Amino acid sequence: MDEMLPIFAMTTHGLEGVSANEMALFDGLTPTGVLHRRIEAQYSGDLAALLDLRTVDDLFVEVGRWSGVGRTQPDLEEMAGEIEELELRWGLDLIQRLRPVPDPLPYSITVSSLGSRNYGADEVKTMVARVLRRQRKTRHWRYVADDGQADLNLRIHLDHDRALVGLRLAPRPLQNRPYLVNSRPGALKGPVAAAMLMLAEAQPGEDLLDPCCGVGTIAIEGALMESNVVAGDLAADAVACATDNALAAGVGEMPLQTWDARQLPLADSSVDCVVSNLPWGRQVVVDGALRDLYAQIGQEIARVLRPGGRICVLTGEPDLVSLPGFELYTSLQISLHGQHPTISVWIS
Repeated sequence: MDEMLPIFAMTTHGLEGVSANEMALFDGLTPTGVLHRRIEAQYSGDLAALLDLRTVDDLFVEVGRWSGVGRTQPDLEEMAGEIEELELRWGLDLIQRLRPVPDPLPYSITVSSLGSRNYGADEVKTMVARVLRRQRKTRHWRYVADDGQADLNLRIHLDHDRALVGLRLAPRPLQNRPYLVNSRPGALKGPVAAAMLMLAEAQPGEDLLDPCCGVGTIAIEGALMESNVVAGDLAADAVACATDNALAAGVGEMPLQTWDARQLPLADSSVDCVVSNLPWGRQVVVDGALRDLYAQIGQEIARVLRPGGRICVLTGEPDLVSLPGFELYTSLQISLHGQHPTISVWIS
């Protein structure tokens, strides 16, 4: 494909720079704007290749944008006029190069908004569905409220007085990893796990450890990057979930173990990189003092890492992290599960 296509990706707040860096590595993909939870880009390549992006939550081809979005109920009618002018048929033709879409076409609408206004997402959805229902070019489209029942998603992002509209390239958000066949409270979403691995500069062929693996998201993302993964968790049911998920991901039977991260059954200086979502916050119940737990896990991590090893951890209590012999290299606060934990990267 030689034409330049306008693309935008939605990502976790706090990881915009990581996602932009990943996108910049793709041939033909040039980021043009890094904004709140969004990266805009131009692309001239195989659309299917974009579905390999790991750190973004969702990916769209842009079908329209405008400024002057009002904040009152009467302004919805002006927005309706802009919706009528969207290049929906052009966008759908692009998507049909990737995958078949049924006729009639069940579609969903997602609305995200920055800035105050006296109408909500449901009112925007109702207006958009009404406009598309009466248009000839979308006469075979059928609105469904449940995105899981749709074969196409129309995304409307309202950023104060500006609007951006796109059609999702994939059938489902990229963050919905198909390998997560089993989950538990506090499970990490795939794009955040992939971002942590990139921040840790995990490499193919390296020995990668996740001492608190939960349902295995970091371990699986690492295995998909061709790292040699060893992982475990204190909860046997979590390890069982991780085993099922690894099989669903097609990475085979990874060495997943039920263990105590404070007493790892690993040799000294045996891994190159540690990436882990530590127990924290309301998502996971932690017995005992968190500071003591982190100190004991930190001692084990320091013991099993080879010289020059890297550490990347996620926690809602970053001040409690104790990693003897390592210095903090960088940290990013992100939004996750309605909370604001921190990803920190440590180097020796």
